[in-house]
Amino acid sequence: MSLSDVVLAAHGVGVRFGGFTALQDASVAFRRGAITGVVGPNGAGKSTLFNILSGRVRPTSGAVLYKGEDITRLPGHARARRGLTRTFQISRELGGLTVLENLLLATPGHPGEGLVGGLFGGRAARAAEEQARVDARGLLERVGLWRLADASASALSGGQKKLLELCRALMLRPEMILLDEPAAGVNPVLIGEVADFIRVLQSEGVSFGIVEHNMDLIAALCDPIYVLAEGRVLLEGSFEAISANEAVIEAYLGGVH
Repeated sequence: MSLSDVVLAAHGVGVRFGGFTALQDASVAFRRGAITGVVGPNGAGKSTLFNILSGRVRPTSGAVLYKGEDITRLPGHARARRGLTRTFQISRELGGLTVLENLLLATPGHPGEGLVGGLFGGRAARAAEEQARVDARGLLERVGLWRLADASASALSGGQKKLLELCRALMLRPEMILLDEPAAGVNPVLIGEVADFIRVLQSEGVSFGIVEHNMDLIAALCDPIYVLAEGRVLLEGSFEAISANEAVIEAYLGGVH
C-alpha cells in the first residue's frame, strides 16, 4: 500500500491512564475510499484508538497522520475542519433542538460566527445560512428524516439518531468518517438502511473506519479488518481470514493472556 493510498494512519500509538496501558504500539492504516473495520473483545482498546485518531485523547507514544500530515497534537475540532470526523457509540443528538437545527448547528465556518461576522457579514451570513439549509434538507431527504425536520431530535428512534448523527458529520463535508458502533441500539431494518447509506457514501468518495460488535455488519461492509486484543493489534486481513484465525477465536473466547 503506497502512502498516497492511505488517508489516515496511526504509527505505533500507545496511551496510558495512570498505571493502566489502554493501547500499546498500535499501527493501523485506513485506505482512501475503503471501509476499514476495527473489531475485538470488550476492553481491547478500540474506542481508545478512535479517541486518539479523532483527537479526543493524545497518545503517550506514536503518531497520527492524516493525508500525510502529522496531526498528533491537533485538537479534534481542527481535525474536523480538515475533513476527519467521527460519530459515537451513544448518539449525541441535542435533544432540545429540532432534527433540522441539529444539522444547522454543525455547519462549519459560518460567516455570522463571531462579533465582526455578526455585525458586518449580513449578506454572506444569510447566503451561508440558506446554503446550510439546502444541504441539511438534502441529507435528511436522503435518509428519510426530512418529514421529521421540525420534530425534537430526542423523539427519534435509536436508528434514526444514528442516521442523524451521520448526517451531522456529513455537514462538515468530510473525507474520512470514524463510526463508533453504528449498529448499537438500532433495529435490524434500520441497520440495513445505515449500511446502505454508508455504501452510497463510499461510492461518492468518503472513506470510513468502523468499530463494531455486529459481525454481520462488519462482514457486509469492511475490508480490511483490524483485530485488537488487550490493547494491541492482533491481526489485519479480510473477514474470511480473521474469522478463521485461531488467535482471533481465542481472543474472543478469552484465551489471550
